[in-house]
Amino acid sequence: MAIEPNNLKQVKDIQKALPKSLSKPSEEEGERTINALPDYEIRTMKDDLAELGLRKLEREAKGMPIEEITVPEEGPAVSKKETAPIEAFPIGPRKAPLPGTEELIRKKEEIEIPAPPIPKPVPEEEMAPAPPEELLKIPAPSYAPPISSGKRKIRIGLIILAVIIIGAGALIYLLGKKAPVTPPVEPTPPVVTPQLSTPIISVNETKTISLVSDKSLFELLKEEAKLEQPIGTFKRIAVLKNETEFLSATELLQNLEISIPPYALNDFKNNYTLFLYSQSTGKRLGIIIELENPANLKEQLKTWEATLLDDFKNFYPAQVPGPRASQTFLDDTHQNVAIRYVNLPRSDLTLNYTIFNNLLVIGTSKELIYTVIEKILGLR
Repeated sequence: MAIEPNNLKQVKDIQKALPKSLSKPSEEEGERTINALPDYEIRTMKDDLAELGLRKLEREAKGMPIEEITVPEEGPAVSKKETAPIEAFPIGPRKAPLPGTEELIRKKEEIEIPAPPIPKPVPEEEMAPAPPEELLKIPAPSYAPPISSGKRKIRIGLIILAVIIIGAGALIYLLGKKAPVTPPVEPTPPVVTPQLSTPIISVNETKTISLVSDKSLFELLKEEAKLEQPIGTFKRIAVLKNETEFLSATELLQNLEISIPPYALNDFKNNYTLFLYSQSTGKRLGIIIELENPANLKEQLKTWEATLLDDFKNFYPAQVPGPRASQTFLDDTHQNVAIRYVNLPRSDLTLNYTIFNNLLVIGTSKELIYTVIEKILGLR
């Protein structure tokens, strides 16, 4: 709706009639007032009161008497003496009501914060008596652990022990699962090599056999007699009774089932040489034994001659000796060394023996015993 010229003129006249202090507020107050005005149109009681104040100013400016105006709870404001409609003062459409005169001229009042009241001093007589010094002392903190009962200590100890055992078992299980447990390796005892005595005569070779097998010594000698051996050579046979020891002379004869008279056993030493001699007609077995008392044994051997051939029946590994061809032992010499022998059906087989110096030589052929005597004398 457009404002009529007459109404606009009336507003301008009212503004001229206002004092200069009210006609044009300062820029700061104007900005504050403008900023305070809302852009929406809401009719409130405050707006009605402001409108009444404007009307009162207009009446003063025109010199009209001021009448008390009351505002009913609802509807336009009317005076007590006369009721005039608001439309009597035609005003153009408003966006928002103007503030009242008091709001325009009122300055911003400083708001003072009341100071807190000062407490009145209390006389010393009315003050409460100070507590004793002992009551104000703060007890020192105690860090001593709580005393547990005997059963509780035992229970805690058992729990700790069970945890340790379980943890150790789990650790052993995990370690055993990761790597196989190898039994401790026992140190290997040093290998003891049996020491074989020096042969009494020179030999061409030495062969060591062992009684650990299931075969008898006679069977082992028969196997050795079947092996190749150059003619005219001596092969020493060393017999092991275990891994570290060789048979003694007495043990050797006993393993061949040779009966030895008690008087002969006392004269045998452990130094001996058992050998196989190879000749054109076959292998012949012989033995040389070192004696303790050669003169005594020489006299005793004449008594032993009665059974000597039968006792040495296993001294023939290559050929069977057969029955004796002579009833008694006969005498023979070689290189001035006396020899006792007995003939057998074969001329290349005999049983002969001789005691030379401190040695007893027993052979199964004339060629064998002659060759041994020559070796002892150093002729070979």
